[in-house]
This record gives sequence, C-alpha cells and structure tokens, in this order.
Amino acid sequence: MLVKEANEITGGLSNPSKMPGRAFNLSAFDCHVGSLLAKKEGSVCSGCYARKGRYLFSNVKKAQAKRLANLYHPQWVDAMVALINKQSPGHFRWHDSGDLQGEKHLRNILEVVRRTPDTKHWLPTKEYGLIRQYDMRVPNPFRLKNLNIRVSLP
Repeated sequence: MLVKEANEITGGLSNPSKMPGRAFNLSAFDCHVGSLLAKKEGSVCSGCYARKGRYLFSNVKKAQAKRLANLYHPQWVDAMVALINKQSPGHFRWHDSGDLQGEKHLRNILEVVRRTPDTKHWLPTKEYGLIRQYDMRVPNPFRLKNLNIRVSLP
C-alpha cells in the first residue's frame, strides 16, 4: 500500500517532538475516561496538555477528527502497518493524545503490533476497565514482546 493511500485511510501519523518515532493520536476531547477526569479538579487529566496549545490548531483538530472517523475503516490495520513500516519502523507510540475508543480499536491495535514485530510499540492508556475486561476474556492478549502497555489509574 502506498503512503498516500495509507494516509488517506488513517488520517496519517503525528510526529511528537519528544518521542523517537511517530505516533497516532486522537483528540483528548474524545477520551472516554479522560473526559470525565478532566472535569475533576486536581485529577491527572484536569490540566491535560492535549486540550490546549498546538492541539487546538485547526489543522491538528481536522487530522484528529479524520483519524477518529476512519478508525474502523476495513483497511485501517493494513494502512497502519504500511505507515509504521515506512515512517516509524523502530519505535511507535499509540495516542500521544487521546485514548482507546473501545474493544474493536484495541483489537485493531493488537493486530498492527503483531504485524510489525520489529517495531517497539508503546500504548499508554487510562482505559483500565477496557484493558482488564479484554485481558480476562482473551487468553494472553497482551503477551507481545514488542508491546509495552502502560495503564495508569486515575
């Protein structure tokens, strides 16, 4: 798959300055748990960096909206694999802003991780309930050597 086609399907990758590779982000305003925590004074999400600054630029918001709208495109996994292999084969961060949108999103990410075994993936999340439920139902779902999931509790 060509990069142009993969970008069209996925909305493209972000390029966070503090990371060694590319990332995939969504709007922090679309976080399920994070949106609730953002309303609680003093919580980890109350001063969320991804709800201000450059994340509010119209081009960033437009890209994040496209990523969210295309999250379940039938070729999303293939497109993400192509982009990671071509643009960020060493390291990849899931959600430098935003978070998991549900089980299908999580399953798709796990498939991308399986299909990019030479890439080190980092998945920070506050979706503890989703991770816990999935882990209880699916045998060894997160036992991928190239995936580091960091679940942070509120």
